[in-house]
Amino acid sequence: MASIREVARLAKVAPSTVSRALNDSGYVAEETREKIKAAVAELDYVPNQWIRNLYRQSTGIIGVIAPGLIHPFFSSLWNHLELELRKFGYNMMLCSTGGEFQREREYLDTLERNLFDGVILGTASLPDECYTKLKKPIVFLDRIIPGLPVVSSNHRQGGELAAKKLIESGCRKVLYTCGDRTYRLPSHEGNDAFDQYLQAHGVQTIRKEISWEDTTDFARCFKITKSLLKHNLDIDGILASDLQASAFLKAAKALGMTVPDKLKIIAYDGTFITDFNSTSLTAIVQDVHQIARQTVFVLLKLINDKPLSEDRIQIEVTLQQGETTP
Repeated sequence: MASIREVARLAKVAPSTVSRALNDSGYVAEETREKIKAAVAELDYVPNQWIRNLYRQSTGIIGVIAPGLIHPFFSSLWNHLELELRKFGYNMMLCSTGGEFQREREYLDTLERNLFDGVILGTASLPDECYTKLKKPIVFLDRIIPGLPVVSSNHRQGGELAAKKLIESGCRKVLYTCGDRTYRLPSHEGNDAFDQYLQAHGVQTIRKEISWEDTTDFARCFKITKSLLKHNLDIDGILASDLQASAFLKAAKALGMTVPDKLKIIAYDGTFITDFNSTSLTAIVQDVHQIARQTVFVLLKLINDKPLSEDRIQIEVTLQQGETTP
């Protein structure tokens, strides 16, 4: 395979000039750019897609910055996003931050250097100004920053649906889990709606914050949920993400708490995890296909400099009846 130095030698330019032309990261005279394109094509230095993209000042790549790869909801969403992007001729590059701020900063820097045509953020853990200063197309999946687009489920609707179901099931003391609240997230609106609706109907609530790492590892999840149940034996209702809800179900059985007689459980996400146990979970289902479809629709509008009618798009959720509530 040819090297960048060979391309530079054939085009009679410096390797740094080739790099600037390929990455569109600095000025390169049009005549020089044409020589580099010809050299790249002759040496087959990069796939032909790169050649086409150089002509239209585009990479044909959409970066998806993810908090992780194995979370049931997000792994399903990444799959749908890739399928949607491919319909429009884009390749998806999935970038996992692993919850590390510095890795997210590095991916955003890559966006700034024109290596992506746009970015979809499934995680956004940096201060607002890190995103507002960007001059590239960007769409959020779970972060609210004024003036920047976000596509998410209607979590307020989801929170109220779950609360109504637990009230109908006779619950009087409910425990629910949530994530970090450092920044404003659409999912927080669901937590708040759930809590407010229950309290307005005389139901006691207990909120437990669980870290991202503890929501993706089932063994850790099970240890935490079993401890929570041991210290809250009088609760009769639970709302948690799919994996956590599955862990609560297993922990309840280990502690001799019958479901749904003694304890009612609702999972939030509605992924394939809800049917993994011998007992199917009642769930609030997020429509990952529609979320992916609308996210790509918004991003393409931004890439093509078309105006958005609104910054927030919310996708309806549904209640899926399982065996963990009557």
